[in-house]
Amino acid sequence: MPMQDQGIDFIAYDDVGRVILLGEVKSRVGTSGEWAARFRRNMLAHGILPSALFFLIATPERMYFWKQDHPGLTEEPPGFTVDATKEFRPYLEKLNQTRQAVGERALELMVFSWLKDIARTGSERVKHDPSMKWLAESGLIDSLGSARIEMNPA
Repeated sequence: MPMQDQGIDFIAYDDVGRVILLGEVKSRVGTSGEWAARFRRNMLAHGILPSALFFLIATPERMYFWKQDHPGLTEEPPGFTVDATKEFRPYLEKLNQTRQAVGERALELMVFSWLKDIARTGSERVKHDPSMKWLAESGLIDSLGSARIEMNPA
């Protein structure tokens, strides 16, 4: 039951096919929580953001997460922000690339790989990295553990 492109780059489905996470990748640098909140609100206002329990906006520097129990049209700040520079470092090292040299498509592939890795090792990771605690407490890691994560076709 794949969702056709609505500006969404990633979709995670639970074991019965419900959408649990939507993700959008932007190659923009210098973003902030306020920028992300405004971007998300605009997606909601224009009907581009379908219903999902979690939403992610990923940039080269930060990943912004929301748990969306009842999303409204307000500029709600992200519930959690991850240092993407730190998280993407191992992927960049494998590619022998710098963050500045990576285009949007490569960034999408890094975010996809990161989500798959978090789905596989997230619970263990949180034990060793307290900065990732929100991912566990929000229920995202448990939800991703049995999820099917797909890149949305363009």
